[in-house]
Amino acid sequence: MTPDEARHLVIEGINYAAYHETDFSLHDSDKNRLFGSAHYESDRPVHEPSPWAEGDFEEKMAMLLVWVNVLNRSVPAFTEAQKRLEGEDSVVGRIIRRAKNRKATDIALGTKFGRSSA
Repeated sequence: MTPDEARHLVIEGINYAAYHETDFSLHDSDKNRLFGSAHYESDRPVHEPSPWAEGDFEEKMAMLLVWVNVLNRSVPAFTEAQKRLEGEDSVVGRIIRRAKNRKATDIALGTKFGRSSA
């Protein structure tokens, strides 16, 4: 698995958790921030700013990664992707390291956030 493939897998997992657990998927700008370059360009219309961009972006992404690790605990490729990126000095590398220090029980699955608290 290449670093870009690993990055894509982790980002799509985080996006799934964002939508599944909070009803707010990541915007392309959020995904590009995680990827480290302009990689995502869906041409999806953006009507409101991303709720993920406000406040501590990396903390929010780490929370989502904890959730997706629970959801993907039986997917070896997802674990491999994180191991591949964990040592990087990048946004996604820092998020992976932050998520490792969290327990799934710290966050209740199914918690729904409104735009003001997301």
